[in-house]
Amino acid sequence: MGIWTFFGRFTRIFTPKRFPIAQKLALVFTLLISTGMVSLGLVIADDQTDLLERQMMDSSDMAVKQLAQIAKEPVLADDRLTLQTLINNLQKQHGVLAAAVYSEESLPIVQSGQLPDADLVEQHTQQENLFVYTKPGKNQAEPLVVVASLSPMKVDGLTIGYALIGFDRSIVESAKQQTFKTVGLITLFFVLIGSVTSIGLGKRLTRPINQIIKISSAISHGDYQYRFRSQRNDELGELMEAMNEMTEGLSQKEHVEKTFSRYVAPIIAQEVLKTTPTAADAHHITASVLFADIVGFTTLSESIPADQLNTLLNEYFSYIADIVDTCTGYIDKYIGDCVMAIFGVPEFEPQHAQHAVECAALIQYLVRILNKQRRKKGLLTLEFHIGVNSGTLLAGNIGAADRMNYTVMGKEVNTASRLSGAAKSGETLLSEATYQAVKHLPHLLYQNHGEITLRGTSQAINTYAAKLDGKKNPAFVKAKLDQLLSPQEPA
Repeated sequence: MGIWTFFGRFTRIFTPKRFPIAQKLALVFTLLISTGMVSLGLVIADDQTDLLERQMMDSSDMAVKQLAQIAKEPVLADDRLTLQTLINNLQKQHGVLAAAVYSEESLPIVQSGQLPDADLVEQHTQQENLFVYTKPGKNQAEPLVVVASLSPMKVDGLTIGYALIGFDRSIVESAKQQTFKTVGLITLFFVLIGSVTSIGLGKRLTRPINQIIKISSAISHGDYQYRFRSQRNDELGELMEAMNEMTEGLSQKEHVEKTFSRYVAPIIAQEVLKTTPTAADAHHITASVLFADIVGFTTLSESIPADQLNTLLNEYFSYIADIVDTCTGYIDKYIGDCVMAIFGVPEFEPQHAQHAVECAALIQYLVRILNKQRRKKGLLTLEFHIGVNSGTLLAGNIGAADRMNYTVMGKEVNTASRLSGAAKSGETLLSEATYQAVKHLPHLLYQNHGEITLRGTSQAINTYAAKLDGKKNPAFVKAKLDQLLSPQEPA
């Protein structure tokens, strides 16, 4: 297994499925600030260390040269007491671990502290005047590191001896550690400040994104009322404005669809809205058509005011619409006092004839119940005669290019309309084709109505009257009525 394959699997396992942008921004900003501050801290610490080293070297060189200058006369005069006093005073100073005056042969005249070996001193009198040596410390695990500075004492160009001062290098190391500590604390402080700032900035930057997610979720659930109120002058502002325009457009579209569905059956509205409707979309389909006409409508319309007639029609038609919908059909149109309903369109439904006949029987059943309730209140009532026919229909968009209507037409539609006209008040007539499709249903009663010649035709057809058998199958009637009637409506 390659290293990159292993790294990829490791990343997939430990990377969360959802990593918010605010956290990503905070992580990136924190890493950038941390990297920058750590790099800056290292550079500062290194510079400070070099500066301390140079300061120590300069101080050592200056101190040993002063000792060499002062010790010239006592060396010439062989005044060891004065030299010892000088060395003892130097030894008392902070950081001084060794001090000595040597003869020109590198032999010690006076000395104090942790001095280097004689061979080391002789070696450096010939090479360089600054060197480092170690001596055992109080703690054997931590030896003393001494920085020695050696300076010749010259009189008229002749070397008469050497002065040496040894400084404790741990002072520099301690200063270095203090520098690293200070820089580290400052770096940590700024990293924390940067992290908090980046988290706050990330949340602020992602706030509109979270709002977009919220509104998008609401839109996906069909709620188009949300709008962005805040104004921004960046790309997020443009996106929010575009979201507002989109939501407004969807809201208007929903309003149009709802309004459209009040004039066209929802299933037809969905079918029409799928594509641009054309007359070429028409196709033949086997379905059933129901016509329900009001008995004596012309006389009724002349006897009561138009607004009262409108209220009366709307009450009955609302029940009929609910029954048609319950029986999986849809109302194609209202033709004055007539309701035209279709079953098995636009998608073929094998039980279209059953649904159409059950719908017709339920309409007559419910109208009888409704009329009974209205008569008790002294209100006007309506009676319906219904015709149902099944067969091959032409279904599609009919009309002009700029104004079309999705409907069905053909000889079978005309037959259903004629059957409705031939039926008596409160009666439902079926064609032979419809009767053959539903005669096996146990909750319907049929009666041969005989052959009749429909208006506008010369050939007689066989017809059947149908109604619900509530006693034989009351469960079906009750189930359907429970779907249609609320507690406030007649039962």
